[in-house]
Amino acid sequence: MNKRTKKLKNESEQMAEKLSKDGRQVLEDMVLYIRGVDISAYDQERVRRDITQMIVDGEQRGESASSVIGEDYHVFCDSVLEEIPRLTAGHKVMLCVRDICGAMSVLALLYGGLYLALAAGYGDLNAVGPAYIEVTLGKLLQFVIIAAAATWIARIYYRDPYKNRYKEYVRIIVSVGIVILLSLCAATALKQILFIIHTVFLVPIAIILLIIYKLLDVRVG
Repeated sequence: MNKRTKKLKNESEQMAEKLSKDGRQVLEDMVLYIRGVDISAYDQERVRRDITQMIVDGEQRGESASSVIGEDYHVFCDSVLEEIPRLTAGHKVMLCVRDICGAMSVLALLYGGLYLALAAGYGDLNAVGPAYIEVTLGKLLQFVIIAAAATWIARIYYRDPYKNRYKEYVRIIVSVGIVILLSLCAATALKQILFIIHTVFLVPIAIILLIIYKLLDVRVG
């Protein structure tokens, strides 16, 4: 997230503190809906700030959030978002790569960090096994599937936060089950070894992936 987007986010959060409980709930639902729209993070925060300001001004006049926005939040959000340009295919690809790098950096850091912690306890890097990891095509694809699906599953909820929550939870649980099944099938079926790496090197790899994530986040945010 770049500086101008952070600035807008901070402004929105400061304004939101002035809202009543009902006002904050309405704002939260609308922001969830906005997060599921294919617009840039900057435009999301710009819309969020403007809506927050409208609700704050309305409450200061003694009006509720519903009277300011209307009963159908979808209609209001769609009218606001109608004129905002959608993300290009290139931006969507960068967002996907960013999220995958972020997820894989966390996984690599957890695995490599745990290995180093155990090795430090034993006092020997070779005392904790397996010291070397065989990275197969299936395992790599499994990581990518899980990382990409995490963003997609979140969008299932963001796309329509006003629907029946029970149905949404069912959809998410089913989606998670399908992702796990597909990733396990990929890991099991595609056993071609791409490379072998010592577990210690997962830590610097995680740092590199995190740097890539930050660079892309600034670029698309």
